[in-house]
Amino acid sequence: MILNAIGAGMLARLGGAVSLLGTAFVTAPARARQLDNFPSGPVRIVVPVNPGGNADRIARMLAQSLAELWQQTVIVDNVPGAHTSLGVNRVVRAAPTGHTLLSSGDQLAINAALGRKLPYSETDVRGVTRTIVNTQVLVVRPGLGVRHFDEYVALLKRRPGEVSAALPIGYGSIYHLAVEMLNQRLGTQTNNIPYAGGAPAVLDILGGHVDAALIDISGTIQNIQKRELIPLAVTSPERSKVLPNVPTFHELGVSDFVIESWQGIFVPRAAPDEVVEVLNRDITAVLRSREFAEPLEEQGFVIAPGSAESLDQIVARDIDLFRKVAATAGIKPE
Repeated sequence: MILNAIGAGMLARLGGAVSLLGTAFVTAPARARQLDNFPSGPVRIVVPVNPGGNADRIARMLAQSLAELWQQTVIVDNVPGAHTSLGVNRVVRAAPTGHTLLSSGDQLAINAALGRKLPYSETDVRGVTRTIVNTQVLVVRPGLGVRHFDEYVALLKRRPGEVSAALPIGYGSIYHLAVEMLNQRLGTQTNNIPYAGGAPAVLDILGGHVDAALIDISGTIQNIQKRELIPLAVTSPERSKVLPNVPTFHELGVSDFVIESWQGIFVPRAAPDEVVEVLNRDITAVLRSREFAEPLEEQGFVIAPGSAESLDQIVARDIDLFRKVAATAGIKPE
């Protein structure tokens, strides 16, 4: 009887194991079929800024290309406000199926670094891939009397706090952090002037009302080519393809100064790995396509896809960097 009971128990357990294996074998192909059909419906890309800027334009280019690739509707949904946190929060609270995406950038890290009160944590979203990098360039007005970076540094040290620097998007922005970070590296001080955006900042530099700015290449390339602005250095690790004669800060001896604006695609944290892999694969294919990349590269953007893990690492790296810069400069959340 004991042997029979043990045998029956073993058979029951074996039957359960076989049943589980059968379920696994059934589930795997089913999951594969689901991914083959992904996306199974309309996809929404939430852009946490107003329409019209670079972030919005690039998201719309991506949406159009993905709609053609997937043969699905891809909607761009602008949800501006509260330093992009309203849009981010909408994605955090969305179903983690991969059908709601967030197109955001360095502001995600800045909000966390400055300790802004947010209804979410930066870890409530996970990266899919970085999309583009918009390198900054240090430009000055021609009338300032400097043509090279060492002359600019000498002027800053000779007139501490007098040379004005435009801050596109105002205090607490990537441009503000860049200016303060450079001042910290050089031991200098500038008179920082906030602006609502890049265009009014450039207009005031052209008009001679402001002396300098660390600003995106894409927003100044035409003025630089017309010699209306003098470029002194770029913030990227390597020279820009559209400004090959402008040195990097590293080349000029400021080896620990690399800061770039960037954009990327995110999903809710609970999104399955398999979905993230498909999104990464398809978005990367679009980014690397000639039709998508060429017009952006001509304006100074860098196409920068990478792994999902690398984007999460970039966010963590930037939070740490920006937190240190902000603490030293005394930058507080508004």
